[in-house]
Amino acid sequence: MTVRILQGDCRDVLRTLPDASVHCCVTSPPYFGLRDYRAKKQLGLEANPEEFVAAMVAVFSEVRRILRNDGVLFL
Repeated sequence: MTVRILQGDCRDVLRTLPDASVHCCVTSPPYFGLRDYRAKKQLGLEANPEEFVAAMVAVFSEVRRILRNDGVLFL
């Protein structure tokens, strides 16, 4: 069995993965407006809740793309 832990901005890392190639995704996305990690374009500091939800939808659309049919997501 091979285990790979990928770290980085999920919007960048997810794009590098092929379709239906991941067995398991474990994530804890930020809450809207709760923390400022002083990172450029960080998730959670969008201008309003609608933009935050749109950003989360974009991320999880990519997660769905890379998950295998028998893959799991821990949120």
